[in-house]
Amino acid sequence: MRAAATAVPSTSSSGEWETWLFLPEKPLSRWYPSGQWTVTATARNAAGTVVTSRTIFFLKRETAIEGVNVVRNDNQVRITGTLLRVDPLGRVDYRPFAGQSVALCFRPAGTGTWRTMGTAVTDKNGWFSGRLRGMGDGVWRAEYEGTGHYAGDISADKNP
Repeated sequence: MRAAATAVPSTSSSGEWETWLFLPEKPLSRWYPSGQWTVTATARNAAGTVVTSRTIFFLKRETAIEGVNVVRNDNQVRITGTLLRVDPLGRVDYRPFAGQSVALCFRPAGTGTWRTMGTAVTDKNGWFSGRLRGMGDGVWRAEYEGTGHYAGDISADKNP
């Protein structure tokens, strides 16, 4: 299957080559299969010189970490949230993503370095929960690395 595209000059140089922007009639969406895609472009200048270039990219389905909550209790922190993914069958927007490892990360106040303090695995509802030793002042977040077919995601920073 080939997608039709429209070629539009985005800038014009003063002579031999122009830069063109190719706009597909339909943007990539959940209906396209995840995996490796190849894009090929061929250009010809006024003198007839032809240049062909190819590039490869990997289309991954979107994930989302939602509802992250961080609660401090004595010397422990409890982090909870939900990992969702675009429905692989395309029937609904997002579905729970079960059996995935989510990193629970901490950044001490005054630093820019995140440290993975533990991991949690999502249940059948995409829900994850972890109890970790409190680390003092700083912020927490959840990180999902992704897979070959699903993109990773990082939650917003949360203060306990």
